[in-house]
Amino acid sequence: MPKLLFHPSAKKRMEQLASELPQALLISGPYGVGLSAIYTHLSNELGIVAQVVLPERDEKIDIDKGVISVESIRRIYDMTKTIETGTRLIVIDYAERMGTQAQNAFLKLLEEPGKNTHFVLLTHEPSRLLPTIHSRTQHFELRPISNEQSSALLDELSVTDEKKRAQLLFMANGLPAELARLASDESYFESRAQVVRDARTFLQGSVYDRLKLAHSYKDDRSKALLLVDDALKLLKSNIEQGRVELLPKIEALLNAHERLSANGNVRLQLGAVMV
Repeated sequence: MPKLLFHPSAKKRMEQLASELPQALLISGPYGVGLSAIYTHLSNELGIVAQVVLPERDEKIDIDKGVISVESIRRIYDMTKTIETGTRLIVIDYAERMGTQAQNAFLKLLEEPGKNTHFVLLTHEPSRLLPTIHSRTQHFELRPISNEQSSALLDELSVTDEKKRAQLLFMANGLPAELARLASDESYFESRAQVVRDARTFLQGSVYDRLKLAHSYKDDRSKALLLVDDALKLLKSNIEQGRVELLPKIEALLNAHERLSANGNVRLQLGAVMV
């Protein structure tokens, strides 16, 4: 697998972080941008192994439906009380999965972190974290890579078919981790391609077909957000070609995306776009 890329503007910032790592760092960015590559880079630069906390369900790691509970934060607390002579790097991945209680427990942990202990919070949804966490962490927003970098990555991944390249760039332009996954996992690529097809139906299909889609996506918020994202891309492409009458639909989709991100009812929000 090729080395993940970063936007050129991120290079200097990462050099600064490696030379002077803050006590608490919040790294955010869109899904697929490669947030985990940041802490991997920092670990390599510092010559240490990061200790990573991931969402859990039924005491097992579950990226799709797991949460980071108060118990997980308490385990971190116990970890920080053990003797460590060198630098300790603790990474909380999918930090937005911490509930309010877990976030408050993390804030207390920040008050007495232990010697040479540094925390890195990774999140695709920084708005779900408490303002007090934002105020006590340094924020680094990882931007998508450039169009040229995305194209070069597809070259490195040996994607030569022009149709496939166009599909990949539509789905994940600027998102190196997502591009790499789509190019290497045919099953995952097909599932994403189906969401794109559904987005086109959601914009152009009959009321019946669109209602069916809203119903089929009602139990998967993440997938519903992808549907709205893809619909927005399709609309923007049409508007760039002069179809300005579609502008009101853009606003409706943006509102739906905002409300879905804020935990609004999936079926109601998708249905509202059709009104």
